[in-house]
Amino acid sequence: MGASNLFIIGNGFDLAHGMATGYGDFRRWLIENNRFDVLYELQSAYPAKINEDYLLWCEFEKALGEYDLDTVINWSWENLFLTEISLGNQLFNGLIDVQLPDIIDEAFTKWVRSIQIPLRAKYNTLSRDALYLSFNYTDTLERLYQIPEQQVLHIHGRVAKGEKLIVGHNRKIDPAKYWDDDFDMRENNERMQRLTDMNDLCKPVFEIIEKCDSFFKRLGFTKDIIIFGHSLGEIDYPYYRKIKGSVSSEAIWHFNPYSADDIKRIEKFVQTIKITNYICNQI
Repeated sequence: MGASNLFIIGNGFDLAHGMATGYGDFRRWLIENNRFDVLYELQSAYPAKINEDYLLWCEFEKALGEYDLDTVINWSWENLFLTEISLGNQLFNGLIDVQLPDIIDEAFTKWVRSIQIPLRAKYNTLSRDALYLSFNYTDTLERLYQIPEQQVLHIHGRVAKGEKLIVGHNRKIDPAKYWDDDFDMRENNERMQRLTDMNDLCKPVFEIIEKCDSFFKRLGFTKDIIIFGHSLGEIDYPYYRKIKGSVSSEAIWHFNPYSADDIKRIEKFVQTIKITNYICNQI
């Protein structure tokens, strides 16, 4: 069934509930769980910084797309200064071919599983009859607000259901361009494979949209789109274009900026997506 309201939920929603869902919390979790191997490899492969700190710990997905080519091409499992890692239910060591994306996926998923949901709800404006498109992996809507599962689309996976969590970038490269005649065929093939693995971290937004088509078809009666805690990153623009094409042209978009930077992102967003019916309610 359709609904008149669509809530688009981002990480700011969980953060507003005091949940440890920031990427700085991911770094803290790695340290507290002695995952210095992952911390070291991430900061080596993704060296981009902002304000003297690694971009990873404030804009994780953006940083994933700004990896250091030389580090990734020459990445070796044997270079890890810790020699063991648990992936799934098996214990792997340096003799097993494990790629950098595997380590990201394993550590990231374990961190998300550790996030605690509070006992008390914060808002009273969330309707159980509305539809929800959540970019979050947590069950905050279902557990804290008793939103029925059928009303919520976790577009990047839901940890409580054991689904694969989708985290990634939008930088796809051609590995063949990095063939180096100074290396033999075996070494070059290994280098190309590492770059192919990094391409696998590209977020498959159009495949996701196609897979979730039944949800978007429910938006025909939507009159109000309320964006709550989502940063409106460019990597997610295709989802918004799909939403715009699925709702009535008279639907009103509601934004709730917290800062001047939020307002700038909203201005860029509405211009790019060509949205004219919108309201900004600064909190």
